[in-house]
Amino acid sequence: MVEETAQIIKVEGDVAWVQAIQKTACGSCQAQKGCGHSLLAKVGQKKIELPVATNDVYAEVGDQVVIGVPEQAILRSSLLMYGLPLVVMMSVALLASLLEMPEGPSVIASFIALIFGFVLVNLRSKHMNFAQWQPRLLRRVSFEQSLIPMCDASKV
Repeated sequence: MVEETAQIIKVEGDVAWVQAIQKTACGSCQAQKGCGHSLLAKVGQKKIELPVATNDVYAEVGDQVVIGVPEQAILRSSLLMYGLPLVVMMSVALLASLLEMPEGPSVIASFIALIFGFVLVNLRSKHMNFAQWQPRLLRRVSFEQSLIPMCDASKV
């Protein structure tokens, strides 16, 4: 399960709307202080709002929660979105190569096959059961008060 922390912004019956901040890998990079990309990532952070199907943890507006998406959902959707069009395109390119087609028509046929692959993804996605792939509320985040005294960085 891939987990992310989010905040409840709205509750409508059994559906809870959460807001998560899109993060970059810059938080774990050692060179983030001298990197312009890190600064741009901090300025351009996007807040993503999405509905979570069921509110099993009885969270209220303002609560911090952990949401989770099954790894299989990410893997299968990635393979469907990227793999299927590429396999169709590569198959047509291989077939064109075996038939010894000239380069120009081979490239055009491969491009048309790529577009056809995206059409197949669209048709296939209309018949899939996405309910099992929806993000779920796993638990509320509990903030426990630490017994270790912390210094205030702004006073240093």
